Amino acid sequence: MYENNYNYIDIPEEKPSSGSAGKTIALILSVALIGGASGFGGAYLQNSIAAKDSETPAYETSAEETTSTGTAETTPVASSEESILSSLLNPKGTDGALTTKQIVEKVSPSVVGVHCSFETSSGSSASTGTGIILNSDGYIITNAHVVQTSDKVLTDNRSTRPNPFGGGYNDIFDYFFGGSGSYETVTKDASTVTIVLSNDENTEYEAEIIGADSDSDLAVLKIDTTGLSLTPAEFGNSDELCMGDRAIAIGYPLGLGLSTSEGIVSGLNRTLNVELSSGGVAAMTLIQTDAAINPGNSGGPLINEYGQVIGITSSKLASSEIEGMGFAIPITEAMPLISDLMNNGYVISPQIGITGQDINSAYMRYYNLPVDKGVMVLSVAENSGAEAAGITAGDVIVGADGKEITSMEELSAAKRGKSIGDKITLTLARADGNIDVEITLTGEENTDVN
Repeated sequence: MYENNYNYIDIPEEKPSSGSAGKTIALILSVALIGGASGFGGAYLQNSIAAKDSETPAYETSAEETTSTGTAETTPVASSEESILSSLLNPKGTDGALTTKQIVEKVSPSVVGVHCSFETSSGSSASTGTGIILNSDGYIITNAHVVQTSDKVLTDNRSTRPNPFGGGYNDIFDYFFGGSGSYETVTKDASTVTIVLSNDENTEYEAEIIGADSDSDLAVLKIDTTGLSLTPAEFGNSDELCMGDRAIAIGYPLGLGLSTSEGIVSGLNRTLNVELSSGGVAAMTLIQTDAAINPGNSGGPLINEYGQVIGITSSKLASSEIEGMGFAIPITEAMPLISDLMNNGYVISPQIGITGQDINSAYMRYYNLPVDKGVMVLSVAENSGAEAAGITAGDVIVGADGKEITSMEELSAAKRGKSIGDKITLTLARADGNIDVEITLTGEENTDVN
């Protein structure tokens, strides 16, 4: 039995008509779930698997050229982030637009079905999604929520909770507020991942999760290509899209087999605040399309009229009053993150350099804090921007770039759109009053450090 996996998003409120009630709209993450719940995890991948290939760099490709004598020469393409972007992101085709049939014939060999199984505290579950062949070395792009799920686990946090009385149950606060352990939502990779090729849907190939990043909803898989001849997709430039451009989606909705749908680009730069199943919030800037996106399409291509991938389908809005609002991650924005996942197993993201804890009135009274809302700094990473700015354990962050901060999720959201080397101004609440400090964001892998 298939179930829908959905999260809620923030949308502008309209004035209700007389007697009408507010309506809830769900953002469906388009992965088909079988026999259990699987979520779009909110925590960064912590146990990343680094991409290793002793013979060929992760995204090194080659191009065949024919010389004047008629012999074929193979010219290696430089393996750098600039190379993968320039070599994969092509401008609009010069040979003219293709028919829908021609697009399907061109792109289908580059689309795969992704099957995952999960083992969590609530039991076993499975999901299906779609993937895109990145290169002939066996690298495949998909969504993180296809290959990850959320799980609630009981953790003993006495060793990490700041406690002036030491570990154990030495104070009443520790006893009543989690000293005996608490349930936390964690992100888990699928226990097994297999893929099927569009030209042979009866054979499954085991895939390795090279890296997955829940915040961007991107993941990279790899299969052994021995005996296989893969057809990499051609990638376009999503920055060149205009409203009204044709958009074709190809994938495996509802486990029914390879399917396609056609529509247009309905909107660009749609920013949705997605409430993750792990409890966090991720702001994503997406392409909007009316091409049908359904559970199972997750991770598949959104294609332009030249047969080039310009987006990775990920979600749709679902409501009895809404029809034809699907969304895709722009490929131009995704490629640098995919490059990080291929080479490192994680996304290198800008970090402040602290670990923190949301506080409330109980924390304020117990730790004698000046405020009852914000993020209490638990530790400061060495050589980080936070250390350079003089932030210390016990400080409470209550603002970022002039906006109020009441949680770690809000602090993470304040960094979105910033790059390594950018600055962020944090407001700290101390006993003698609030102060502003300027932080230079440093580059770290996605870990518990913010």
